[in-house]
Amino acid sequence: MKAAVLRKYGAPMPIEELELAPPREHEVQVKMLACGFCHSDLSVWQGHIPQDIPMVAGHEACAVVEKVGPGVSKLKPGDRVIGCWMVPCGHCYQCRRGHPNLCETAMPFFQAGNLLDGTSRLTDKHGKRVGLGSFIAGFATHSVMPETGAIRVPDHIKLPPEQLCQLGCSVATGWGSVVNVAGAREGNSIGVWGCGGIGLNAIRFAALRHCHPIVAVDIEASKRDLALEFGATHFIDNSQTDPIPVIKELTGGAGLEFAIEAIGDPGAQVQAWWAIRSGGTVITIGIPPIDSTTNLPLFYAPLHAKSIRGTLYGETHPTEDLPHLMEVMNTGVLKTDKLVTRLIRLEELDEVRRAMLAREVKGRWVIKYD
Repeated sequence: MKAAVLRKYGAPMPIEELELAPPREHEVQVKMLACGFCHSDLSVWQGHIPQDIPMVAGHEACAVVEKVGPGVSKLKPGDRVIGCWMVPCGHCYQCRRGHPNLCETAMPFFQAGNLLDGTSRLTDKHGKRVGLGSFIAGFATHSVMPETGAIRVPDHIKLPPEQLCQLGCSVATGWGSVVNVAGAREGNSIGVWGCGGIGLNAIRFAALRHCHPIVAVDIEASKRDLALEFGATHFIDNSQTDPIPVIKELTGGAGLEFAIEAIGDPGAQVQAWWAIRSGGTVITIGIPPIDSTTNLPLFYAPLHAKSIRGTLYGETHPTEDLPHLMEVMNTGVLKTDKLVTRLIRLEELDEVRRAMLAREVKGRWVIKYD
């Protein structure tokens, strides 16, 4: 099997031949069909989100099952699956309180690049361990996943894998930030900072919830058309225009009820804070570099009753929510065909990194495997 291996932060990932051990109990071996490149993949690559390396990253994948390990009962060879980068145990403190996205059992394995038994299934040509990132390792032609982290795609859903893979991160996180975290409904005012894959999905679900206005904010004017296509009522190029006065005018001087920061940029977080009204909420999805700080004037937090809410995976419960989201996606209403703007080969990953650093990527670029 081939894989892009992260061995040094910020350096090109070499394509290597790796050995893949067979699936163990309650695991499945898969052949990758497609994997999206998320901004958090860039953050891992650049070392802004520290991980144990060497490792194979990639967490937004659609695959087909090739083999099943002992005890697997819900999947069989030939099934298409969506990989989940959080695999809740169901019994820890967070899982029992309805927050499976924060599973305390799975998180240490996730961070270490291991499966749920505490080991990887990948070794290099020297027999040295290589981490299996996010329970998926989507930047590889083949992988092993936990059965509970591989959500079956029903046979009646005929969407191509480059669309289906978006369910694993950008669709679920965008949906969850609007529906689960904001609880947005008709007439709520909402702003989205960052019109990448997750931001566009947040805009789309805000539009489907009939929010108004829906203000898209991005530093690149080239994102305007897609943002409006996905349902934004207004677009602000904040490389040219301060969004705060514009948003205040659009909301009668009050500000937004919800501001979703989908970039992980401290400056955007400050803008979002000033853009919300009294009692409003900033929802932070984007992950800033681990050593960064955000200069927020918290003097106003109690006086204006403003809140900041971080969210991981949009509070998604993968085994419960992804099957429903598949059915919604299958209707075409999510516009995932418009979200995927370029298909690439595994060998072109460094071009994605260059383009994302240069802010040239619109929508989602997706690896399409043979």
